[in-house]
Amino acid sequence: MHTVTADKYKRVRLPDAKPGQVFAYYSVEGNITLTVVKKTERRPVFPRGSLLKYFTGELGRQRNAEETAIGSGCLQGPS
Repeated sequence: MHTVTADKYKRVRLPDAKPGQVFAYYSVEGNITLTVVKKTERRPVFPRGSLLKYFTGELGRQRNAEETAIGSGCLQGPS
């Protein structure tokens, strides 16, 4: 069993903690519990190549037609 002492800034040094490790802190009736928070691997929001379907094939042609229709009502040709 390890004992730790808080300094004047309320900091303690945990002998078995690794640099950058994150803990969840619970205090119930004078007992303090620290639980290690495990990191999860973050997936990219849009994996490489996942948006190609919106720019190629049928969806791409449909998007181009919609943008052309929208733009034809807004844009004026040279005068």
